[in-house]
Amino acid sequence: MSFQRLLRSLRPAAVRTRAEVTLEDEIALYRRRAEMALREERWNDALVFLAKILRLNPYDVAARMAVAETYHRGLEEPTKAILTYEKVIAAAGYDESNPYCASAREGIRELSTSMEEPPFVLNDLVTEEADQEEIGGLPQTIAL
Repeated sequence: MSFQRLLRSLRPAAVRTRAEVTLEDEIALYRRRAEMALREERWNDALVFLAKILRLNPYDVAARMAVAETYHRGLEEPTKAILTYEKVIAAAGYDESNPYCASAREGIRELSTSMEEPPFVLNDLVTEEADQEEIGGLPQTIAL
C-alpha cells in the first residue's frame, strides 16, 4: 500500500478535495456567507461574497438583486443602487412578470421619488434671511 493510499484511507469521507467541489457547491457556500453577513448588517462583507457569486455566475439575478438592495437599504448609496437595479432588469430580460424585474423597477421608483424631494425649502431660507435683515442684524442660525 502506498503512502498516499494510506492517507486517503485515513481521511474522513465528508472531507472533499478541491477537484470534488462543484460550481454549485461553491456558489451555495458564498450565498450562505452573504446571507449571514446581510443578517449581521456587515454590508461590505456581503458585497464581497455576492461579487464572488457573480464572478462564478454573472447571470445570477438573485445575487445581483441582493447587491442592489444592499446599496439601497444597507449602504444608502442611491446611485449605485439604481445602476444595479438597471442591471437586474436587463438580466431578467425586461420581463415584467419576473419578480426580480418588478422588484427592481419598484426600487428605482422608490429611489427616484426620494431623490426628487429637496432636503429643504428654498423659500423658507430666503424669508428667514429677509426677516433678519429687517431687524438689522445677521441671521442668528445658519440654515443648512
